[in-house]
Amino acid sequence: MVTTLSRKGSRAYSSAVPRVIFFPLPSFLEHLHINAAVMTGTSDTALEKRSLRRRLRSDRDALTAAQRADCAKHALKHLVTWGPWTTATLIGSYLPHESEFDPTLLAQAARARGADIVCPRVNGKFMSFHDWQVGDGTEETIGGVLQPLAGAPVVDAATIDLFLTPLLGCGDSGMRLGYGGGFYDRLFAQVGGLRLGVGFALQRVSDWESEAHDQRLDGFLSEEGLTLFE
Repeated sequence: MVTTLSRKGSRAYSSAVPRVIFFPLPSFLEHLHINAAVMTGTSDTALEKRSLRRRLRSDRDALTAAQRADCAKHALKHLVTWGPWTTATLIGSYLPHESEFDPTLLAQAARARGADIVCPRVNGKFMSFHDWQVGDGTEETIGGVLQPLAGAPVVDAATIDLFLTPLLGCGDSGMRLGYGGGFYDRLFAQVGGLRLGVGFALQRVSDWESEAHDQRLDGFLSEEGLTLFE
């Protein structure tokens, strides 16, 4: 069930004699698609997700800085009366990269009421969370994403009440489309904090076929509202 609070209603032949095989165009394209997947060892689901990532990133990049900032302001208004947000004392956030939704306003509001904010740092295939304040030092990790320095105080991720989770897409049932590294899937398989995806309304899409490692979100926040998944 999906509960929505919003301003709007809301996959060899060999022979001595050369052979030529003709395919009708749709069949030919399907033939190429299937063989490309087989040759690269890539499943149809992975190809679908790759294509979806490209499209959603392009759509998100098309937003201006002013539009993204305005979306963050509206998103905060939808969040401030949500019980789990008002009672969370330790919140996992992130340092935004390029056209990602910027959670800075959300983090500021949480700090203003006394909550602590921590941000992730990549360690091999996993993430650790570190205390981070505006003005603290950062360094780049995979893809140029900023992260806290290794010396920043570490917090046990299992004690985090709520995760503000970056993404490229959110499916109808709370499926999360990330960037392909699997960091949040591995994290969410081990911890129990609430998982709130944050992004722009244009990042809501229909579900795709899930994979065994995929971890769903508990909710999605955008400028149009707060959607909770059950």
